[in-house]
Amino acid sequence: MNKKQLTSKVKEIQRLYSADEKPWIIGYSGGKDSTCVLQLIYLAIKALPKEKRQKEIWVICGDTLVEIPTVVERIDQTLDRINDKAIVDELPIKALKVYPEVNKSFFVNLIGRGYPSPTRTFRWCTERLKIDPASEFIKTKVNKYGEAIVVLGARKKESMSRAQTMKKYQIKNSLLRKHATLASAFVYAPIEDWDLDDVWTFLSTYPSPWNDNNQELVMLYQKAGGDECP
Repeated sequence: MNKKQLTSKVKEIQRLYSADEKPWIIGYSGGKDSTCVLQLIYLAIKALPKEKRQKEIWVICGDTLVEIPTVVERIDQTLDRINDKAIVDELPIKALKVYPEVNKSFFVNLIGRGYPSPTRTFRWCTERLKIDPASEFIKTKVNKYGEAIVVLGARKKESMSRAQTMKKYQIKNSLLRKHATLASAFVYAPIEDWDLDDVWTFLSTYPSPWNDNNQELVMLYQKAGGDECP
């Protein structure tokens, strides 16, 4: 990922953003890929003339309500910084958390319904605590605007299964994909062709526009032994 490729990617984001009135919903977890995408989007939209950056962008982060306190604190601080900086930079960006419904919460399922603790082979928590709340938020925007674009940090080189899934929902001659479950939502993956080195190079080269410390993110992954979920 060189400067020319980055410039091309920024222009791609700007063209897609300006192409229609579909609002954007960026999925943010605080991890390397979603941070990379969010920084890209922020920088690209900020570079547009003020009159062209009117379309709303939501940054949503799923809170399972059973997160590690240090992770919750980091995410909360980041979302606050994004909101504050977006106001200063006059960007139509709003960051917020989404939560599972009470009857789908972790302890209702674990204690009330007798679910076992989540494992790598039975990760029931992902759908109920992360995916469902995000989907409900997307539905509210689809109901209001008719359609919406979900922006994700998915990369083909993450795994063979991820690459196959992304190919399955690809729309011919389009930057967008069909959403797996929501008919009126589309998916845009700006860094789909990036590899891991591209992500870390970008994060280490370009400072966070909302003044986060990307080096702390690097340290989190180092402490987690490189795992995808530090």
